[in-house]
Amino acid sequence: MAKPKVSKVKVSKSKISKPEAAPLRPVKETFTKSALINLIAEQNDIPRKTALGVFATLESVLLGSVHPRGVGEFTLPGLLKVTLRKVPARRAGTLVRNPATGEMVKASPDRRACA
Repeated sequence: MAKPKVSKVKVSKSKISKPEAAPLRPVKETFTKSALINLIAEQNDIPRKTALGVFATLESVLLGSVHPRGVGEFTLPGLLKVTLRKVPARRAGTLVRNPATGEMVKASPDRRACA
């Protein structure tokens, strides 16, 4: 029985180039959602619609992660970590300090707390 011929094809490994990072410059103003999406689209040469989709995906994953029934934390590696803190409810009528004025006011009842 004859062996089937197998041709050897040399596959060259193409180097995957990382996008060159722009020099780090201080940002003088805050970005709106629209301005941030436009910046992402321009810097990466992608359509604005694609950048909007990426941003929407990140937003939904973050909100789902910190949802009360979610995992409770979201990490964007190398940038940030958002953690949900579980604080027990205060009883109605307890005095709490208003951070804006410093005045002591009664806490409003929490509808979810057991009396």
